[in-house]
Amino acid sequence: MQSKSRQQAEDHIPAGTRRFGGARRVARSIRRGVLAIVGLAATASCSMTQMAIDTQSEVMETAYPVVEEQTDYEYARLASPGNLMQIEGLLELAPDDERLLLLATRGFASYAYGFVEDDMELADLQGDLDASDHHRERARAMYLKARDFGIRLLEQTVPDIQKSLKRDPDALKQVLEAEFTDASAAGVLFWTGYAWGSAINISRDDPAMIADLGFPATLVRRAVALDETYYHAAGHVFLGVFNSSLGKSTGGHPEEGKQHFERALTLTKREALIVQLNYAQSYAVQKQDKKLFVGLLEEVLKASVRTGSELSLANTIAQRRARRLLAQADNLILEPLPPTPPEPAAAPQPTPPEESTEPPESTEPPEPSQPTGRSHSSGACPIAQAAPKQSCTAPTIG
Repeated sequence: MQSKSRQQAEDHIPAGTRRFGGARRVARSIRRGVLAIVGLAATASCSMTQMAIDTQSEVMETAYPVVEEQTDYEYARLASPGNLMQIEGLLELAPDDERLLLLATRGFASYAYGFVEDDMELADLQGDLDASDHHRERARAMYLKARDFGIRLLEQTVPDIQKSLKRDPDALKQVLEAEFTDASAAGVLFWTGYAWGSAINISRDDPAMIADLGFPATLVRRAVALDETYYHAAGHVFLGVFNSSLGKSTGGHPEEGKQHFERALTLTKREALIVQLNYAQSYAVQKQDKKLFVGLLEEVLKASVRTGSELSLANTIAQRRARRLLAQADNLILEPLPPTPPEPAAAPQPTPPEESTEPPESTEPPEPSQPTGRSHSSGACPIAQAAPKQSCTAPTIG
């Protein structure tokens, strides 16, 4: 009976366990099953996290224009840092998320220009050099952070693009023309170049940064070639400033810059007031054209800024700066000096009278003791009766 019962019990044991060590094999199988379940759970958890990040980044991308629709400068200023910190936090979880990288590049560059540089300019006007330097460092750090986010996004298309960024602008130009051929790339190219160029613009005392100026310009030129209308023709504005900031004698191209500004005015129908602001601040100042300078800034100040437009905040910032610039017109645009009058012709030198051999006529009778006919004062000047105050110039005695 026992033998039969044992046989029946063994019939319920898997064949693999009837051999020596079968129980351990079962245990290992169970462990593998548990690990597989845990792995599936972890995978599901990762998938859920990535799904949440994807959703959040999509929401943030869609909601981003809400900031740009504000006309309350201080409200937008206080709200922006929280958005930027949230973007950075999500990038810690998803460092390669394309939406988040572009939002970070655009967001940090915009915040540095719209708010931190504003503090820097105010400190400059107030003569507070310590505060000005502090805000300049903050702005530069944000611009460089934005640039680095942009380069990370560019690397997703060209993994070794850093090599081109360390060689020369011409090599970079070839890479960009070969790898970026769709208009959708205009965004990352523009914001990366803009952030980099802006960092250089406020670091003019740093020769190493100035030496890199050709790289951001190359990025923005490619963005304009792909889509010149991107972000209210911002690429044309950048190139207008880039070419107009220096005079022709120092390597600038002001007239080329003017063409970019005029093109931007056409594309935006003069509704993006940042165009007129930068046109006045760079080209008009460089050319010392006060009429153009004042005209552009007055146009900015007279424009109506609508709430709820994608240009609301940018136009509010433009008016804020235009008011300050216009107040500095006499310092920035110098009045031309009056023409120098021609030098007067040299007055003719009086010709000394010839020494006469004849004695001067005298109305008085000669003294008996003097011989008549010659004066004894060799350097005497005859008295001018008609002009008693006339000075007398002694003749040269030879």
